[in-house]
Amino acid sequence: MSLLSGLRVIDLTGDSGRFATKLLTEFGADVVRVTDEGSSGQPMKNETGGVLDWWYDGGKDSHFIDFKTDAGRKKYQTLATQADLIIETKEPGDLAAMGIDHSDLLVENPKLIQVSITPFGRTGPRSQWVGSDLTAAALGGFLSVGGLPDKPLNVWGRQTYNYAGFMASLCALSGLFRARRDGIGRHYDLSIHEIVSGSVENILMQWLFDDVLPLPKIAARQGSLHWLRAYDLAPCRNGHMMITLTPTPDHAFQMMVDEGFDEGHEWLGYDVEELLEQIDDAMDTMRRWVQTHDAMDLWEKAQERHVAIGAVHEISEACSSPQFEHRNFFAQNQASSVRQPGRLVRFSRTPSNPLKPPPESETQIEEVIDRWSQAEQIHVNEQFEESEPSLPLKGLRVLDLTWVLAGPFATRMLADLGADVIRVQNEEHSTLVNRPDYPYYFVWGRGKRSATLDMKHPQALKTIRKLIENCDVLIENYSAGVLDGWGLDWETVKNWNPRLIYVSMSGCGHDGPWSHVISYAPTVHAICGITHLTNFADRGDVGPGFSLNDHLAGFAAATSTMAAVFERDTSGLGQHIDMAQLEVGTYSIGPAALNYLSNDVAAQPNGNRDGLQDHVPNEVYQCLDGYVAITASNDDQWKRLCLLLESDLLEPLLSEKERQDNREEIDQVIADWVIDKEAVAVVELLQSIRVPAGMVQNAGQLVQEDPQLFERGFWRDVEHPIFGKRVVDTFPSLIDGVRPPTNLLSPSYLGEHNFEVWPELADMQVDEVAEGIGDGLFS
Repeated sequence: MSLLSGLRVIDLTGDSGRFATKLLTEFGADVVRVTDEGSSGQPMKNETGGVLDWWYDGGKDSHFIDFKTDAGRKKYQTLATQADLIIETKEPGDLAAMGIDHSDLLVENPKLIQVSITPFGRTGPRSQWVGSDLTAAALGGFLSVGGLPDKPLNVWGRQTYNYAGFMASLCALSGLFRARRDGIGRHYDLSIHEIVSGSVENILMQWLFDDVLPLPKIAARQGSLHWLRAYDLAPCRNGHMMITLTPTPDHAFQMMVDEGFDEGHEWLGYDVEELLEQIDDAMDTMRRWVQTHDAMDLWEKAQERHVAIGAVHEISEACSSPQFEHRNFFAQNQASSVRQPGRLVRFSRTPSNPLKPPPESETQIEEVIDRWSQAEQIHVNEQFEESEPSLPLKGLRVLDLTWVLAGPFATRMLADLGADVIRVQNEEHSTLVNRPDYPYYFVWGRGKRSATLDMKHPQALKTIRKLIENCDVLIENYSAGVLDGWGLDWETVKNWNPRLIYVSMSGCGHDGPWSHVISYAPTVHAICGITHLTNFADRGDVGPGFSLNDHLAGFAAATSTMAAVFERDTSGLGQHIDMAQLEVGTYSIGPAALNYLSNDVAAQPNGNRDGLQDHVPNEVYQCLDGYVAITASNDDQWKRLCLLLESDLLEPLLSEKERQDNREEIDQVIADWVIDKEAVAVVELLQSIRVPAGMVQNAGQLVQEDPQLFERGFWRDVEHPIFGKRVVDTFPSLIDGVRPPTNLLSPSYLGEHNFEVWPELADMQVDEVAEGIGDGLFS
């Protein structure tokens, strides 16, 4: 049995949604693809199809439906009567016009879940705008911090579409969780623009909290230099190194001293918060030190001494990782020469499905209907009663043992969807971004009850055991071995609560030669291959401008958690999810790994070129007052663009191959056309002829000037006990046309809910909690 055995899914997605159905297929769902939309990518060397066909569509069945005909629409309706889930990327209004949208299908299938992924959502003044990965990155904030001050740069690998795929899968699984309990189908109106706008680590924090933070109100586009200025790329004797002095500066400086690099002496004895006051000088010392070293040699030696730096790996080097080999991360696709990342995470009891090729021929619709009609249906009522509709994950309780961003982001999404998330921390170790009085915590810590517990206290293990026994999920993102040291290893905990889903989000996984590696998102970017690919062709020191992989890991944790919960509804058993954030990083550029391992083609950095399907144009151009991203994803969009530009040079270039061969000339024509125009005017003109275009927007423009976000109610005014009146983003989807409420802000102090949590879930009296606070148990 796989995680999603028996789940029947209709895949009606183009490029922006194929990652969602790929994940569901990997988890074991029976996915039938009913469209031929989507890019094939580079051709395979020894197999039919393209790289993207193998990456996105492996293991799916296919039956093309012609929606222009009555027979095609009838066939879709028939299939939908047997489906549990539809994921689709049709333009807003298309399905409704044909009489086959979610509300139409509910008549025959009232438990049906539908997730609609569109560039901007189905409602609002820009709902009819078209998009691409690049324009989503521009409009949503990626490019406000990605690249160099005068050269915006997108992250390699269509990461906005990965964001959308993760979120669509999470929404789908949350909807199924609820439908199994109340029998009611739901529709998720998912906006890629909203997903991206709310998932760029620091940009909203800096804009909204400029009165509190000693940071620029508008986050800078400054290459690889992190907003804390404590992470950066530096040249080595050969290659580049992601350098940082966190978490323990003395480890790095003592290593310098031991090597005879005397500058390290002056910095010994500083803790992280003291060092941040002089961070530029301290980082300059590290830059001078690493430039005399071989990158690969130094990073291995440094990690042995718990210095969290990371050498920049090309895709060939990333794919040769001994950690990946040990953990069997790469797998052979059945009956083929194709090798690729084999799974997103490791499940202890229900491994992901073996890799299969994409469909070579169509499966007859009658065969699908017959198979689906015989699938066993699970209905979990659990004496379910409610007087009014509730959020999908109401009734799911999550113990949150996370810190910084990746883990808190995962649990924030679960909380936004209605889960009761209880974040347990220790005051002594909750420094800087892990404190409720720091804006970073406010942004990523909402929706959760806060409790404190000192795991060094003699009564701590007994106390937390009672809490664990009353939880459905435990999520932690400490280094491998930390929870084992507390007595909370999986083998122990599963005996306390056999139904528990236990999610570990360590840097490189809980076993293998790199399990000890100390990693933050910038470290992972460097060693997984993302940093090298996210560069201009003539540079190697740019990389992502924010902690992308923390967000990817958070998405992956939330999605895999709900897949495991789905399986538990059938089996009654929990399991351990061993996520390696390093593996998530390389999985997110999976087509590059597949192309290298299967075709011996190593992707190289090429600025804003789409590395998956080389569309031309796909570039960012300087305007009179900013920058604009423009893409022509197909020949029709290109023809409309040519007519607008009225260029004799461009008109003969009809095929994408011709455009690729004349890329520089095309970019120059467009650059000359936009240079004296305002960005908004350019975008509105191009969108009027349905060519993907988007301004490079910063946080201020997102919050104050974006009519789509305003109209759809993405921003919400709130008042917080510490920070006063503020604006928060919300969950990036409408559910049955309604924005999910933000019911609980971040706590005003650690342990704010101690007197709720411990009596309610650990069978303690109020006076026992008070005594525990006094003797340090709850500290």
